[in-house]
Amino acid sequence: EQGADSVQAAAAIAQSGAQVLKNEGNYLLVGADEAQLTAVANVLDVAWVENFTLHEKHNEYGAGNIIGATVANNSGYDGSTQIAAVADTGLGDGTPAGAHPDLAGRVQNIFDWTTGNAQFCYRVRKDGPQDADSGHGTHVAVSVAGDGGINGEGKGAAYAAGLVFQAVEEYLDIYGACTSPTTPDGYYLIGIPDDLHQLFQQAYSAGARVHSNSWGSAAAGDYTLDSANTDDFIRTHPDMVITFSAGNEGTDANANGVVDNDSIGSPATAKNVITVGASENDRQGNYNCDSSLTYQSHDAYQPSTTCSGMGGQNLLGTYGSRWPSDYPANPLANDPTAGNAEQMASFSSRGPTDDGRIKPDVVAPGTWVLSGYSSLFQEGYGDPVNPQNNSYQLDGWGMPANVSYKYFGGTSMSNPIAAGAATVVRDFYQKAYGHNASAALTKATLINSAVDLLDENNDGANDNDYPIPNVHEGWGRINLAGATAGNAQFVDEASGIGTGGSATYQYSVNTAGSALKVSLVWSDSASTETAAANLVNDLDLVVTAPNGTTVYRGNVFSGGWTQTGGSADRVNNVENVYVQAAATGTWTVQVSGFNVPSGPQPFALVVNGAFGSGNATPTPTNTPVPPTATNTPVPPTATATNTPVGPTA
Repeated sequence: EQGADSVQAAAAIAQSGAQVLKNEGNYLLVGADEAQLTAVANVLDVAWVENFTLHEKHNEYGAGNIIGATVANNSGYDGSTQIAAVADTGLGDGTPAGAHPDLAGRVQNIFDWTTGNAQFCYRVRKDGPQDADSGHGTHVAVSVAGDGGINGEGKGAAYAAGLVFQAVEEYLDIYGACTSPTTPDGYYLIGIPDDLHQLFQQAYSAGARVHSNSWGSAAAGDYTLDSANTDDFIRTHPDMVITFSAGNEGTDANANGVVDNDSIGSPATAKNVITVGASENDRQGNYNCDSSLTYQSHDAYQPSTTCSGMGGQNLLGTYGSRWPSDYPANPLANDPTAGNAEQMASFSSRGPTDDGRIKPDVVAPGTWVLSGYSSLFQEGYGDPVNPQNNSYQLDGWGMPANVSYKYFGGTSMSNPIAAGAATVVRDFYQKAYGHNASAALTKATLINSAVDLLDENNDGANDNDYPIPNVHEGWGRINLAGATAGNAQFVDEASGIGTGGSATYQYSVNTAGSALKVSLVWSDSASTETAAANLVNDLDLVVTAPNGTTVYRGNVFSGGWTQTGGSADRVNNVENVYVQAAATGTWTVQVSGFNVPSGPQPFALVVNGAFGSGNATPTPTNTPVPPTATNTPVPPTATATNTPVGPTA
């Protein structure tokens, strides 16, 4: 913890017989058996002990038209006012010029997060910021900000944004205390610092205001030190949007044909991040591979065959055929891995978090996503093998489409699509209102405009068995067209409210029976790993109908819509009121501070409904500076010079 003496702590730990493998200031990597662990935990300067896990890429197991990016792009919202950051394996050949053709001229920095050896644990073989093994980082970066310049394929939503890249992968020789059957020698995301403040601060200082992270550790819904550090960074840097993939731990362990709950990874369990799950992709049957490649596919589902042998199209397979031990029973077992944009991907980690919070927040397509192919060690294109592991770069899912693009799947792929969408939302607020949107406002906008999936439980029927909010999709699939339509009113309250304080806003609805959607989001103070409930500052959302007596509270949902009655939410820092058929007249929206021990607490509101031109201007009751960004949007000054082509993934 802050103020602790790490040298003194290391000495005391060594006296217990445990091995201090690495000292990084406030964080120690220790090798200990069960008996020694108790002694380590009792050392005076030790505040917390948790299991050491190597962060993993979430790709084991797009999307422009599906998430509405093409519509937003056609309106001039393309990320051109923004810089996005990606922390991942590496980028192309490790130089801005050699990143990927679809990123040409927009890679502003590539930072190499290398690390030293850990005695009795691992030795590092450094190879710089290149993307040599899986091609994961290049694929992710192009999904965020690729411009589709080669042939229009793999285009990201934020195709005009600048990019900052942080390369965090190195090859490790594992030995000693870290030897395990599950951790062989190989590439790991070992450059990710123990204190994530350092990672985020570097990107923030370089101008990035959206940070994409397609990695994490299996935490089964637990709030960890990484979660707390991430929450703290967003709380203290309120305009920094951080997205995390939910994880790929969605399985059917009890073989009942239903994906099990409680598998969200860390840091995706953080409160203030946008946690992104994976829905299915639908490429309208186009999963082409490069027929000029003569080697046999390495994909387990399409063995002993070449691309030509498959007729130039990758074989999708079912979840059961690809991962039989994870999905042994129908309907999951015989469900194709793509083709229904209304369906969740089976592997996507499910909520809730251990303290009951709704996660994921939103979902985006994450199966058979076509995006950038790193130029290094490509099989079949004349490259040598990687000297580190004597292997070619991973093909991804199936076989590559061509020398520039390949397929991948996982929440690793849905997350950058969401990060690109968040970048476009910030671009929208900047262009339409001249407003630097907070992380809370960006998150509220994406949630408020999201659409409810129809097959969230993977039963093979688009029957909406589990309307939003639910543990599968959270609040729904991202709808960037809706997020940037300019129909919603918003408040981005920086001064905040304290315990007992309130802010009241009024909105005039002029069409009877229309929907009214109100979203409240705040970036909460960090919690602790030992807390039973992780919400620190508790705000309440109450929406009152024009009659003055019909009251709706945040997160009291049934059938996908808010119901009257119920009690205030004491768990989430996202609260929604969605009224299915709103009466005409003036609606009152109140945000109040129920318990704000670490205040005042800033917040963001997004309100979408059938508003008339005479809509009442929101007026807070006790905030020193009334929100000004609530007027009719000004059309963006940037206009598309041609019709943008959306991502083909």
